[in-house]
Amino acid sequence: MLPAIPDNIDPWSYYLLVGSAVLVIGIAKAGFGGGIGILAIPLMAMAMGAQHMLGIMLPLLIACDIFSNMHYMGERDWSRLRNLIIGAVLGISAGTVILFYLSGMPPAQFGRVMTGVVGFICLAVVLLQVYRLTGREVPTLPSHPLSAISVGLAAGAVSTLNHAAGPIVMIYLLHEGVAKRRLVGTMLMYFLIGNTLKLPTYLLLPMPGGQPLINLNTLRDSIWFLPLIPVGTLLGAWMNKRISEKPFAVIMYTFAALSAVHMIYKAFS
Repeated sequence: MLPAIPDNIDPWSYYLLVGSAVLVIGIAKAGFGGGIGILAIPLMAMAMGAQHMLGIMLPLLIACDIFSNMHYMGERDWSRLRNLIIGAVLGISAGTVILFYLSGMPPAQFGRVMTGVVGFICLAVVLLQVYRLTGREVPTLPSHPLSAISVGLAAGAVSTLNHAAGPIVMIYLLHEGVAKRRLVGTMLMYFLIGNTLKLPTYLLLPMPGGQPLINLNTLRDSIWFLPLIPVGTLLGAWMNKRISEKPFAVIMYTFAALSAVHMIYKAFS
């Protein structure tokens, strides 16, 4: 059975947007730790809506995390990773509470709210990354275990609502002076564990309409795009050694910002 394509979108546009989003996820995670993968979120949301996007993306993200981690075996900063994971548990719990509160809305209102939330978070994260890429110092927490827990908490909450927490963890690890490959490997392990911890919320918490975020329909659509995951991760691992992150990131963030603005406009219109 083919993916469920919304009536208001052309099939070719659907496959182009979703296929590109999945490739970007793989390239971003295996090549640069996931920060530029934020483009995938508004791309996919434009093709299917924010609620459906959240459910489809989580299995794809976990699959991508598994493949990407294979390219960074042994490249982990476990001392910081442990505290980040403690924070992630707290953040995912907070994000679950927020989703539970929003789940009481009528379906149409929930769709608009989630579209706006995803758009606003994407735009805020893009602006933060652009600020960093201009060479300015991003305010960060002091080097302390509680700082890692706080970062993990913020990233876990944002990730539960939006799958867009990569830059939050990246900025923290950069500030801590973690070397490039170890930074990417630490981020990948954090998100493999964190995304797996989100599964109970996505599988069990009913959303407007009665179904959880991950259901038979979203799983069917996820399976269609799974073959693109290893392609994206191989491209990302290849690009990590040959392509500078900055010019590539500028292009990705430009498109992500435009897509996020489109989502915000759609939510309010």
